[in-house]
Amino acid sequence: MKVGKTTLVSKFPGVLLLATEKGYNALPGVLAQDITRWGDIKEVVRELKKPEVKERFKTVAIDTIDVAASYCDKYICNQLGIESLGEGGWTVNGWAKYKKELEDTFRTITNLGYALVFISHDSDKTFKRKDGTEYNQTVPTVQKSANDIIKAMADIYCYATIDEVSKERKLILRSLDGTVDAGCRFRYIKPEISLDYQALVDAMNEAIDKEAKENDNKYVTEKREEAPATAVEYDYDALMAEFNDLAGKLMSKDSTYYGPRVTQIVSKILGKNKKVSETTRDQAEFIYLIVGEMKDEFGSEL
Repeated sequence: MKVGKTTLVSKFPGVLLLATEKGYNALPGVLAQDITRWGDIKEVVRELKKPEVKERFKTVAIDTIDVAASYCDKYICNQLGIESLGEGGWTVNGWAKYKKELEDTFRTITNLGYALVFISHDSDKTFKRKDGTEYNQTVPTVQKSANDIIKAMADIYCYATIDEVSKERKLILRSLDGTVDAGCRFRYIKPEISLDYQALVDAMNEAIDKEAKENDNKYVTEKREEAPATAVEYDYDALMAEFNDLAGKLMSKDSTYYGPRVTQIVSKILGKNKKVSETTRDQAEFIYLIVGEMKDEFGSEL
């Protein structure tokens, strides 16, 4: 059932929607960037560092994190040359690299000063208590490893639903009976509010004011736009030629100085001790990212 999660997020200030699903078509005032691979998100993060972009956008929303996390999974598998994250065990440690990639990418966005919003689907799951009894809980469908990272980062971890009796759209900010996986850093936040941006802002301000009063803290107080789709097929041969051209120019200037810096970029994207010359056509996305990083890093020096 459509509840209105994406519609709610579209009301956030200066929102950029990273859309893995076409749920934004009817939303006015939304600038949406289509995401078809993890490399698209990394490209967006690089753009988010630019002053003119920071001036325009205040919120980054990932819709959905379910699909984005699966793209990250595939990205790490391609980087390591494996079929699944569990392949190779501790020697390869794919799961650890996957979690680090997710966490580093999302924290970079928040450290740049953007509000970060994740949207996920939901499902009902049965869990068992220590005493052996079972209970049902509504939880996000995103992988647990990604969800753990998100929960650790989130100020508000909420659930959008429609009341079966009143048919009112609601946002559960804190589950009182444990039937919904929801919680909040604000101690005095209301458990439930209307599914409305202003209602969320009011609830947060009220909770902050109550906590500030308790601590005697007087300082706490219509046209839709669409970015071009990013379903791009990377030209491996052209990208390799561009990389070799850039690297050649840098090495001819000062190989002792530029060599380690280029190696650092390559290692960050391909993995430690990996070489661009060892890549395959399936890894064209990585060469694209390496070339982009080199242009950002050395653009004025080329």
